[in-house]
Amino acid sequence: MNLKKAFSEINNLLDILYHDRENILHLSRDVVRDCSIGIKHIHRQEFDKFQEKVNVIKANHGNLVKLVNKNPDFFSKYLKTPEQEFTELIAFHSIITNTNIPTPSEMKINPLNYALGLADVIGELRRYALDNIRNDHTEGLNDILENMDEIYTYLFSIDYPVGVTQELRRKVDVARNIIEKTRGDVSLAIQMNDLKRCFENE
Repeated sequence: MNLKKAFSEINNLLDILYHDRENILHLSRDVVRDCSIGIKHIHRQEFDKFQEKVNVIKANHGNLVKLVNKNPDFFSKYLKTPEQEFTELIAFHSIITNTNIPTPSEMKINPLNYALGLADVIGELRRYALDNIRNDHTEGLNDILENMDEIYTYLFSIDYPVGVTQELRRKVDVARNIIEKTRGDVSLAIQMNDLKRCFENE
């Protein structure tokens, strides 16, 4: 019984998988980290720095997809988190700048990962709204709420089993609670702002 050749083939495959996996994990961490930095740039209105970061993310995501596609059965799961974060970043920027959110195909992202990322952007929009409230900027808050509602409505309309949509339903439930809390905060902020103006005009 000669197993030397068989195990040579096994080891060769595992060696390739191991090195590809290490590169995938490295690129994945870079994308996630840069998406976090990109969101900070949006909050600080540092849009030039944001665009520079997006260019880096796009390049790393493209390399990541190429590596994953070499052995998708082994590696497709490693796209989930970075693609969610990338979607959240781009959607957040699009909403804040009042531009169209690109589609999954335009971003070259798995549609389910895209949907999961859209669910996450609702939380980021709440943070943005609260920052504006703290800074006494109430203009545009209703537009933010409308965008949150629209994303939620579309996500809620996705009616497939959990085995297909993974944790999307849970994220949609969380998003609903976030929207209701934000609606209350925005309503109170606008009322207080109106009251303040009344006192100032007396």
